[in-house]
Amino acid sequence: MRILFVYPNLYTQMGFNHGLASLSAVLKAAGHETRLVNLNENLPPVPTREDVVALVREWQPDVIGFSCLTQQYAPGVELARYLRTEIESAGEVLPPLVVGGIHPTMVPEDVMADGVWDHVGVGECEDALLELVRRIGAGEAVHDVHNFLSWKHGVRPRDAAHGTHGPEHWSKNNVGEFPDFANLPEPDYELFDTQRITDQKQGWFGLMTSRGCPYRCTYCLNHKIVDRYKEELGRNVKNIGFFRFRPADKMLAEIRNVLARYENIGTFILDDDLFTQNVPHALEFCALYEASGIGVPFVVNSHVKQLDERVAEALGRAGCRILKLGIESGSLRVRKEVLKRHMTQKDILLTVESAERWRLHTSGFLMIGLPTETRAERLETVDILAQSGIGRFRTSFFYPFPGTDSYRLTIDGGYMKPGDDAALTTFTDGSCLDFGAEENLFIDKLGTCMPWFVNARMDHFRAAPAAEHYKPLVARVLALSKEEWIAFKPSVRALDRQVSDACVARNELHYAIRYNAFMGVRSDYFLAEESGGEWYTAAAKPAAELREAALAAAAAEVC
Repeated sequence: MRILFVYPNLYTQMGFNHGLASLSAVLKAAGHETRLVNLNENLPPVPTREDVVALVREWQPDVIGFSCLTQQYAPGVELARYLRTEIESAGEVLPPLVVGGIHPTMVPEDVMADGVWDHVGVGECEDALLELVRRIGAGEAVHDVHNFLSWKHGVRPRDAAHGTHGPEHWSKNNVGEFPDFANLPEPDYELFDTQRITDQKQGWFGLMTSRGCPYRCTYCLNHKIVDRYKEELGRNVKNIGFFRFRPADKMLAEIRNVLARYENIGTFILDDDLFTQNVPHALEFCALYEASGIGVPFVVNSHVKQLDERVAEALGRAGCRILKLGIESGSLRVRKEVLKRHMTQKDILLTVESAERWRLHTSGFLMIGLPTETRAERLETVDILAQSGIGRFRTSFFYPFPGTDSYRLTIDGGYMKPGDDAALTTFTDGSCLDFGAEENLFIDKLGTCMPWFVNARMDHFRAAPAAEHYKPLVARVLALSKEEWIAFKPSVRALDRQVSDACVARNELHYAIRYNAFMGVRSDYFLAEESGGEWYTAAAKPAAELREAALAAAAAEVC
């Protein structure tokens, strides 16, 4: 059997889809052929819809499988409609159209109601898709495969796309067990143009050593996946097997295979939701990685309440370059009530201090434009960054994914109407929420110029000469009208470079926009990287002093 995967991934960050690579590996291990259409403007030439139709006619796949994020679902379903129209209007037989990924998992009934798809996948579908493909090849019934919504009797009505057949014509099948992640085959990296992607990403290469997350953050799909599996499997959270790990020795073998196959890999990104959550797993991986002599730096995701001191030390020894932390908001109320992230200001400060003590450069994820968030609370996010002295931070605009609790909060609060997010393809370009004209403008300014705001506040917590150069910039930005801001915004990065260079010349610690438009990076780090040195030597002393002052201040507060 031949399976053609389609990944609509336009006008967003270029990356590698772990789910598709795993699905392809499982199918190939069973003797099937796979191929990918990767639609991304960073990988030209981007296939047109006519190119996709031509490929379907030429390669003759037996199944066509789409993987869609929420922001990419609209172009995905549009392409699927075009395929169906072009193939069927010519009197040809279109192979079954299957769709999975984050968006179908969160709102499968909405996706099925579009009437385009033959099967809509929910959750992790390695086992389910393999079974669906097997049945299609064997000519067996396909309407009752677990993890899929399918048409009853396996037949899609001819007029389904016109909305004349509703849920009463679907088979909604419960999910099956989570795939055995420890024993899945190595991902099929060859499905993608992986060498080209690696080169485009300056040598950054993504891996996964675990799946799942124990937390229930309102903006993340994990809590809804857990609820669905818990309900449909009839077991409690502990017994559904959501949080799984690949043995460290298998990961080391996979890494060696990757290094043997691809060139110019400079950093591995461990894309696990929370690498540091399972202490024994993290320690074993670090020990084996350190002993292997591979020597390629790596990056991991952590949680400010789940960084065991032993793990921090082991990561530092093994060559971890960056420890990423989900801070999201500087407001205790917003984190607790809106995001369900239960951590204090002191938790954040102590984790940053602990990580950098073991030479781990810290990176904070943050969101602005959250439901119910006030301007004062947005400025609390500025303050926690300035206070902590975190190594870098990545600013994004809150995006309410359909099906999550935060989406309900957004709709119920009147910040957005269903469908208002359709024009956004990323969460770094702007907010799809409406807080009123004045606040919308402020959010756009803050999201674009976050490093300037942080620099301007640094002297509130310690001596910071660079603050004096950024305070006038912040005042200037805040004074701009909407029309003036639109004209000024394209010059932000060039002006940031100019002011940053002046601070560098005076040896003043500060944050500058580096690597992309939404990343603020501490100057000791990017200067060390540019010179080929180590960021945690004498250059890191001012940042350490800043953290010490912040911790002393936090100790006097009720956090």
